[in-house]
Amino acid sequence: MTLMRHFLMAHTNQTARSHRMTTTTPWFWQIIGSTAFVCLGLVSDGLACHTPGFNPTSLTYYAVQGATNPPNKTITYTSTASGSVTLTASDNATWLTVSPATQSMTTSATLTSAVKTSGLAAGTYNATITLKMNTWCTYTIPTTLIISPASGGSSGTTSSAALTWNAVTGTTISGYKVYVGEAPKLYTRTITLGTVTSTTVGSLTRGRTYYFAVAAYNSAGTSPTSNEVSKTIP
Repeated sequence: MTLMRHFLMAHTNQTARSHRMTTTTPWFWQIIGSTAFVCLGLVSDGLACHTPGFNPTSLTYYAVQGATNPPNKTITYTSTASGSVTLTASDNATWLTVSPATQSMTTSATLTSAVKTSGLAAGTYNATITLKMNTWCTYTIPTTLIISPASGGSSGTTSSAALTWNAVTGTTISGYKVYVGEAPKLYTRTITLGTVTSTTVGSLTRGRTYYFAVAAYNSAGTSPTSNEVSKTIP
């Protein structure tokens, strides 16, 4: 009888514990389900940030101290998210401006980056453009401004540089245009020539570095420029 009583008590206690575990199980799975739902929702929103959606990924401007500002640059942004999103743009330098600051977009957007060199000394300047899509997708675009010293060496004397290039074939041309500048891709002089394939560029200040490119032209217009070469005038 004593043994039977102990058996019944043990069986009753085990059944009660099993019953309590069974009643709490739905709450446990409900918590797990809610947690999984929240996590999956966050991961889904973050998928749009996995592939950079802007072009170019960095910017470099060239300018000459005291001269005109370099040309503006265009940034294109493509969204991989569904629906309309808000794109905000900002920068962290007084000489740099990106616009518009805020715009709504669905699949793509265009921004303009501009540089103002007034009052800046010759040298290299670095800044960052920040693009944010809604609140969960942020990109940065490193931006560099290189300002060359103003023209005029210590002696003020000038010299020249000889240029040669390959003739254009396969089409009829009227001649060539030689572009000259004191910063990469920033030309301040254009020399129009006939169908020759060489020339001498004069009035170049000694001690300065100049950049040159050539393009062909005819009645239809002017071709893209050639590769750029540079020379420091001795």
